Amino acid sequence: VEKLRTKLASRGARGIIGLGKQFRIMDDNNSRSLDAQEFNKAMKDYMLGFNDAELRTLYSYFDIDRSGSVDYDEFIRTLRGPMNPNRKKIVAQAYNKLDKDKNGYIDINDIKGVYNGSKHPDVI
Repeated sequence: VEKLRTKLASRGARGIIGLGKQFRIMDDNNSRSLDAQEFNKAMKDYMLGFNDAELRTLYSYFDIDRSGSVDYDEFIRTLRGPMNPNRKKIVAQAYNKLDKDKNGYIDINDIKGVYNGSKHPDVI
């Protein structure tokens, strides 16, 4: 995975937008997921030097839900890796601030209670 991260970064895919672009390039049939053939073709195009057994292992690692395909979320999660503790803490704080009724999910009523767009320059 680290070899792939490095190769993608060398092609300008350092952030989410760049990784999304690379994913769309790999997705030959525009199914919004990568089957094993698309994944293997992309890895060979990147000339990373993986043999067939390594490609199968790598594909299996990316296919988190074991569905037989790698969707965009799996692709991003695998490449980005887990969040560090500081980032997790900030995300949890933001989520807790938005989830006003503390029901475990954020809906439009939660957002209405937290966000006021009346001062936004586009609204003014």
